[in-house]
Amino acid sequence: MRRYLVSFLGGLCTCLLGYGMLWADEVPDALSGAAPALAMLNGVLVAAWTGDSSTQPHKVWYSSFNGSWTPQAVIPGALSTSAPALGAAGGHLYAAATPPESNQEIYYYISNGTVFESNGAALCDASTCAHTQASPALAGNGATLYAAWTTPAGAVSYGALSNGVWKIAAIPNAVTNPTTGPTMTVYQNRLYVAWAAPSGTAVTVVSAPLPLSGNSWSAPIRIPVQTEAAPALGVFTFATPTLTEALFLAWTTPNLNIEFAQWDSAAAQWVNSPSPVPLPTGPLTSYTPALTSTISSCPSAAAKLAAADAAAELAAKESVGYTNPKQNITIFQSVHYCP
Repeated sequence: MRRYLVSFLGGLCTCLLGYGMLWADEVPDALSGAAPALAMLNGVLVAAWTGDSSTQPHKVWYSSFNGSWTPQAVIPGALSTSAPALGAAGGHLYAAATPPESNQEIYYYISNGTVFESNGAALCDASTCAHTQASPALAGNGATLYAAWTTPAGAVSYGALSNGVWKIAAIPNAVTNPTTGPTMTVYQNRLYVAWAAPSGTAVTVVSAPLPLSGNSWSAPIRIPVQTEAAPALGVFTFATPTLTEALFLAWTTPNLNIEFAQWDSAAAQWVNSPSPVPLPTGPLTSYTPALTSTISSCPSAAAKLAAADAAAELAAKESVGYTNPKQNITIFQSVHYCP
């Protein structure tokens, strides 16, 4: 059944620290039995989701938001047994899903930002294909796309797609529940990957410098938190008043709240943090949250003085999305303008 995702501009609108605005709304009729996926391509927010828990098999839907939502469309040939993943690299948008007929193989799909190509390709290198019972993860850096997934044995593997060729390897000593996927993002030229402990009592984070080379992963950092869902990683940008990037980790607690920690580079540790995008209190979701952002450069003071008008210029957009207990998709977005 086709589900519709509608604009959240009609919802809450609040000033944030004098630098931007917050838009938020529960998304009517966008029902999903899994977490949503979010990504930014050329400053445009893209959301992807599967059908609600009553529909089988699960098609993968997507829509773009840049002031209004584009008509929802199905990724051609994409079916998924779990939540999809989105990532942008090299000017293209990628989606990943696990079709039920694929023997748990991960398939990926490519879009030019407008439509997805028909059908997808298995995520394989010359000798190995990616198999999972959980949701995969995607992240881009320049022209390279990275993927991470949980193997059927509960190990965490990763792959890098460059010039059309995948290279696949395992993250040493990374173990999670076979039905719980990892998360990944790129921050300060490092690839970060996180996963939940099989016991649900901790989240572990590792990172490696880019480009990846051999066994260069950092020592794992274990964060004692309670969660039964996969965590989420995201890099948010704030104009306060200069553009500042910050790395955030999010997880869903047993009481259905979303909690956050921020990476403190100076202390080399994760510090408990409020949500970088204001969220409501109370139970929010039992699934993994989705984090994404985009950044643009701010003009110099001289350029501002020379400008013909004083219109505000967009500096960054931060988005947090989740599927609430009624299976509605909700997206909160803060928009920061150049000071």
